Amino acid sequence: MSEVTIIGGITADIEGHPYERLVYADSNPGTISIAYGGVGRNIAENLGRMNVPVSFFSVAGDDLTGRAAVRELADLGVDVSGVKLLPGENTAMYMSILNMLGDMELALCNMDALERISPRLIDEAAKEAAGSKIVALDTNLTEDTISYAIEKMGNKPLFLDPVSVAKAERAKDFIGRFHIIKPNRMEAEVLLDMEIRDRDALEEAGRAFIDKGVKRVFITLSAGGVYYTDGVKAELVRPLGKLVDTGSATGAGDAFSAAVIYCCIHGYDIGRTVDFSLAAAALAMESKAAVNPGISISEIERKIK
Repeated sequence: MSEVTIIGGITADIEGHPYERLVYADSNPGTISIAYGGVGRNIAENLGRMNVPVSFFSVAGDDLTGRAAVRELADLGVDVSGVKLLPGENTAMYMSILNMLGDMELALCNMDALERISPRLIDEAAKEAAGSKIVALDTNLTEDTISYAIEKMGNKPLFLDPVSVAKAERAKDFIGRFHIIKPNRMEAEVLLDMEIRDRDALEEAGRAFIDKGVKRVFITLSAGGVYYTDGVKAELVRPLGKLVDTGSATGAGDAFSAAVIYCCIHGYDIGRTVDFSLAAAALAMESKAAVNPGISISEIERKIK
């Protein structure tokens, strides 16, 4: 049995990085890369590179992209027996345009295939999750599927990555059922129907999540760091200069999520969890890929020192 069961998206990620300042409504010279991604898949890959036993459940098209994406995870030791390849479907695709600093300016996605993550797949995941220490979901799942997954696996600690502002809404009615959540500021605003513009609002948001039943809250703030609370301890932690680089920010959040999950299954307190997870995010920023192939426990710990 795997220590972590993940149910979420698997995609082909296309990323554009301009050489100079972006000019809208025009063609911008730059580099374009294609890699395999999806929040759930990226979390699984990060954990696989940390040598954590992981089972991943998702759907992909039975096409060249889907088969290659699954094979890459399998080569890392991730159990992909729960990934279903769908004949006649295209694998979900995500395209992001970054600015010169590596932050996302715009993204487009076609996630239709992920609508096919069904209750039957959740039933299969629930059997695997019986032996896991934690279950992670992303909101590439539909609202009904998230609800069904909570019903089937709510006896386990549940982790949620809300994926995006648009998709965060899908988990809004169930947010108190999650043990750990990692929204960014805008996703937290959607989940709570409130504006978060300053430290006081961050603290109010943290308390609101705790009051709803969440045990650990991590609100990521891009270059601003992360605000965290467990109802007892609350703090805003900014990245140290040595933890910031100019690579792609696309996968930094996924690395942070994977690190939080790693810390959960190893019993780290929330302060140590934040330090560890910010270091993992910093490593992600050092790579143009959504997942830094060099990420490992030893490299994360080296970053902290």
